[in-house]
Amino acid sequence: MATTKCTYIFAAINRTQKKVKPVMLRGTAFDEKSARRRYAPDYILLFAGRLPVQGGDHV
Repeated sequence: MATTKCTYIFAAINRTQKKVKPVMLRGTAFDEKSARRRYAPDYILLFAGRLPVQGGDHV
């Protein structure tokens, strides 16, 4: 398990909509499995990327 959080990006299709319209979803988690768990009940997911979460103050 990673010790730092990352933003995971997924291309997704809603499971319940009749018209297929892909969307991009972003979720912050320690690992991909946790990020997927958040969206899997409602979306079919395709991994698109991972970005490290930047810490610190942004002024």
